[in-house]
Amino acid sequence: MKIEKYGWSEGLKIMGNHHNFYTAISNDVTYKELENLLNSKNIMLIDVTETWGILEYRKIPGSINIPLDEVGEALQMNPRDFKEKYNEVKPSKSDT
Repeated sequence: MKIEKYGWSEGLKIMGNHHNFYTAISNDVTYKELENLLNSKNIMLIDVTETWGILEYRKIPGSINIPLDEVGEALQMNPRDFKEKYNEVKPSKSDT
């Protein structure tokens, strides 16, 4: 399983519409490592599967689903709107 850690200040710059995003180098993690991270509550795993994929295959357990084409807009939302739409606390820019 390959997980990419998204941050705001370092890594590869990705341009999309009028938003800029950054991704650090991806790391391989085992299922057990991912399970431990999710249980520790120290990460927010964002499943970027499109809605049809979630309906057909389900989302990754313990993750929040934000379809890939919504990620840019979601990360620009104010915290209240993010919580209302995704039922999770919006990650802050310092969460990397």
